[in-house]
Amino acid sequence: MEIGPILRAMARSKTKVALLVLEIAFTTAVVLNCLAMIVAQRDRISRPSGLDEANLLTVAIRPWGEAFQEVGFRRELVTRDLAALRALPGVAAATRIGPFPLQGGGSSSLFKPEGAPDSAKVRAPVYVSDAHVLSTLGLELAEGRGLEDGDLPEAPGPQALNCLITQDLAEALFPGESAVGKLIQGGGPFANTVVGVVRRMVTPYGGGPMESRIVINPAGPPPATFMSYMVRAQPGELDRVFGALDGALVGVEPARVVEVRALADVKTGGYAFNLFLAGALETIALLLLAVTALGIFGVTTFSVTQRTKQIGTRRALGASRGAILRHFLLENTLITAMGATLGLLGAFALNVLLVTKFDGTRLELGLVAAGLLLIWLVGVAATAAPARRASLLSPALATRTV
Repeated sequence: MEIGPILRAMARSKTKVALLVLEIAFTTAVVLNCLAMIVAQRDRISRPSGLDEANLLTVAIRPWGEAFQEVGFRRELVTRDLAALRALPGVAAATRIGPFPLQGGGSSSLFKPEGAPDSAKVRAPVYVSDAHVLSTLGLELAEGRGLEDGDLPEAPGPQALNCLITQDLAEALFPGESAVGKLIQGGGPFANTVVGVVRRMVTPYGGGPMESRIVINPAGPPPATFMSYMVRAQPGELDRVFGALDGALVGVEPARVVEVRALADVKTGGYAFNLFLAGALETIALLLLAVTALGIFGVTTFSVTQRTKQIGTRRALGASRGAILRHFLLENTLITAMGATLGLLGAFALNVLLVTKFDGTRLELGLVAAGLLLIWLVGVAATAAPARRASLLSPALATRTV
């Protein structure tokens, strides 16, 4: 197949070809950046959280009544609640915790090693829980120990505590050192002692490195208006445990409303914006590809109609149907290549703007190659039908003048 005749045919339709090249270039630039951001959002949602997500349930409780105003009553009720939860068939572990991991948002504070300057402060989400937090959430301890019953404060209010931190926070606060036994300041006038380091825990809160830099403090008595627990079911027992939790807790104390949710549902809410953004970007990319495909289809169809006699002449001179088909496919490939090359330059320019001004996602070569292949396949698919129609034209029909 000679390139010369194809280029000469394209030169006779400069405006049509130029517009199509620009359309493909615009689509390439936008779609490549959309793909990069979609992959980034999907990776963020699917990253390992360190939790046994498949077997975890959350329990949110809103109590009422005068009895809940008493700190001693609430502390004693937590003990009875947890005993009832752990006694249920199919329950592997249960803990009091707040807020729920993966819910998005919550509480955070700035932490630094005791005595360090304020420039050393690192922001970290803060959770409160009890001695069963590791076994319930399925967290792995990297060093030190977990929380113990003796770590729980007897009364609310600021005080020195023993705490757990994640390995990422330990490395940020004490690079190259063990964090166990160190004192950290943040969130109050007292320094807390790090007694254990959790290998990994991630929460969708704030973006960036803070999402895996987490502090777990021992929980004091719960507030009068809200209590929350998490329950870990044994494998295969999630549905059974889900149905039993409400009745078990109401049986302990009826003056409250209990809401049970699977952690997977909580996670969906925590990543709601990421899911929305990924869906919106996917829609934009598909619409652009569809519009570009329609443009290529329309231009190729018009070209076939315009060159009916030339096609007939070539067929009369011995050109095979395959040769005609290859002509239009190669012509489309050349136009797509020109558009994709121009679009690639635009994609990197747009990506620099997104990364520097809007904290966007950098383009990776593998993704760029996949995106260019996708655009070429769209072009081939859009060209196939009119190109096949051209190949089926008979010499007699194509060359007649009446």
